[in-house]
Amino acid sequence: MGENRRMLKRVFIAVIYVAVFAGVGTGAYFLFKPAAPPITGPTIYPIEIIWSQVFSAGQNLYSAAAKIKNPNTNFGANNFSYTFYFYDEAGILLDTSASESYIWPGESKYIILGGINLSKNPAKMQLQLGKPVWKEIKNFSGISLSLSNVNYGKGQAGSGKFFEINFKANNDTPYDLAKVNVSSIVFDENDSPIAAVSTLLENLKSKERRQFSIPWFSAFSGAPNSVDLTITTNLWETPELIGQ
Repeated sequence: MGENRRMLKRVFIAVIYVAVFAGVGTGAYFLFKPAAPPITGPTIYPIEIIWSQVFSAGQNLYSAAAKIKNPNTNFGANNFSYTFYFYDEAGILLDTSASESYIWPGESKYIILGGINLSKNPAKMQLQLGKPVWKEIKNFSGISLSLSNVNYGKGQAGSGKFFEINFKANNDTPYDLAKVNVSSIVFDENDSPIAAVSTLLENLKSKERRQFSIPWFSAFSGAPNSVDLTITTNLWETPELIGQ
């Protein structure tokens, strides 16, 4: 009988030890186990500023332009703000000019503001981009919006035009587009931008090919050698374009 009691006592003590060590081991595991890696979303890179420049457009009148690029191929922005800052030679702020725009996935485009009145010729300009409102568009390959029949040159005598660009805007999408932006940059023989202007085409119908011209009525410095035009529209104002 005494032997049975001693055996039961040993078994009981063994069970207690096992329970204690199991509890300590479990606690140590939960205390020291590596934390789960945080769940992160896709990396979205900021919009790149390729160049920015201010142009004289008449007496105390200027335009500002910049070329920007969206390095994200699966994300576009349906809205972002931007501000041009103009400084004199002493670094004193003369004025600012601001607006808003949008950008497609992977798009390179111009942003241009005209009709800027400044008290003196700015010696320096800076561009600041606001935080974009990013929207995901996977496998975006563009839309059927294009320019053709582009030609340019001096304005006809008596027209009052110093320079003029003529082109056709082509909407080959299945949808009417309420607003289409066309931006144009004039370059000299060194491929340096010497003038900039943008225009808004309204109600460009589906399959329409609209003839249009962009004139300059004030002279700009430098000899025009080439032009570059971009055409774009806010995809999110016509969500059918991207299947949304």
